[in-house]
Amino acid sequence: MQITAKVNFGKDLGQNIGTVFEARDSDGQVLFGAGFMGLFNTHFRMDRWTLQFFVRHDDAEATYEKLPFPSDDAGNYLFDLDGRVYQFSPHHDRTARCYDDKSKAWVIDERFGVEETASGEGMMRLAGKLLQSKGGEAWYDGAKILMKPDQGHYHHFYYAHGHFVFYQNNTPEWSKLHAIPWRPGDGPLDLDKAITLDLHYAGEDSFSAGQLGDEIIQSSNLGGVYAFDGAAWRIIRQSLKGVSHQLYSMLNWHDRMLIGHYPTGNLLEYVTKGTQLRHLENWPPVLPGVSTEVREAQTTCLFGGNVYVGVWPWAELWRYDHRGAQWHFVHRLFEHPPIMDEMNHPWEDRILRYNETHEEELVWNNWGNRITGLVPMGDSLFISTSAKGCQQRDMRMEFLHDDEIWNEYRTVHRMRKPGCAAGPVAWKEGETTLEFIVDSDRIAIAQDGTEIASAPADPKVVANVETAQIEWGKGMYGRFAGDVTPQ
Repeated sequence: MQITAKVNFGKDLGQNIGTVFEARDSDGQVLFGAGFMGLFNTHFRMDRWTLQFFVRHDDAEATYEKLPFPSDDAGNYLFDLDGRVYQFSPHHDRTARCYDDKSKAWVIDERFGVEETASGEGMMRLAGKLLQSKGGEAWYDGAKILMKPDQGHYHHFYYAHGHFVFYQNNTPEWSKLHAIPWRPGDGPLDLDKAITLDLHYAGEDSFSAGQLGDEIIQSSNLGGVYAFDGAAWRIIRQSLKGVSHQLYSMLNWHDRMLIGHYPTGNLLEYVTKGTQLRHLENWPPVLPGVSTEVREAQTTCLFGGNVYVGVWPWAELWRYDHRGAQWHFVHRLFEHPPIMDEMNHPWEDRILRYNETHEEELVWNNWGNRITGLVPMGDSLFISTSAKGCQQRDMRMEFLHDDEIWNEYRTVHRMRKPGCAAGPVAWKEGETTLEFIVDSDRIAIAQDGTEIASAPADPKVVANVETAQIEWGKGMYGRFAGDVTPQ
């Protein structure tokens, strides 16, 4: 079976692309579909131009492969660009590397700079060219469009709906959030056109950002949530010191946004023009045998037609089955220490004991277990782990003398599960043709006749797809932002 569509993405102003199609059975359950994920996980926005095609096989067995260690830091964060999976550690290494399948190695991409990669910066494709932020400055297609300010510094950049949004901090005096209208071809940003929100505290920055409808949503490490509609800022939640309320992930899902939250470890829900974030209790639930306190839904993604969530501090990976309206525990990405509910964080007892013995004040949750990245690419879901802060090996901790325990903090896992292919689509001015191929044991995506991704599929599942009814431009990835015409 082959499904073909001509699509016109329209002007690229940083918007999410959305769902190409979904196909449902007679009971209304999604059997297969395709779309572009809108996602920001902690440090990075994922590539808007990575297209997923899935045939749902929720019960298929997953396999896990441990990839080579990218650096000597205790952790990795992941993002993707142009069909490649990248890792980065924010602690010491601060160097972006992409995984090379042929050499089975992580390769430094010097375009990001060596020891220069920072949270909230990076690259994205915009109208086919690179928009880059680095060191508090920005470039488009190699030309500088934003220079460092006279006061403080710019950081945590997000571009959507024709506006460049970023923070400006002049600690300890003040922090601001700017939105500046800008489109490809405009030249340097005009700071006189900035629509600025003066923030409640100096030193605010962001763990996640996103967009829903015509709004850009930005978050604060001090609990603030801010919406920009193209004309003005609106405060959804005011920042407040002393109250934990951090947002670590923003994922577009159908007509809403799912947001990873600390300290509940659950997802919050935001709807267009909303006045608050709604707590989705037990989304996901708590793994039996661990503490119910101080949990963090740090990472999310769509893979194989399902929502996946990675939860701190026990590195739990969960999958939401929309068909059955229930959560399934998938895997724990650490083997050490064994789960327990006598303490909130892994190794907390060892650290507190060390502090008492040595009259130190080491942070007791530094060596909790994080899932820091979820990136679909090719036939796989890439999953990264870390300690709380990706710090270097601390030999004062006896448990870190064990290489097996230490290495768990700096591993990137490759999970393979039949039925999901993901690859890079190139923006084109005017129409381009997308093809979705379903063979007896394989699915694939092609753009204008060139295959961009493929994955194995279960023949028993594939046999059911031809009876499904296809709906175009609407589904779990959100509405399609351009025009899609079936062929």
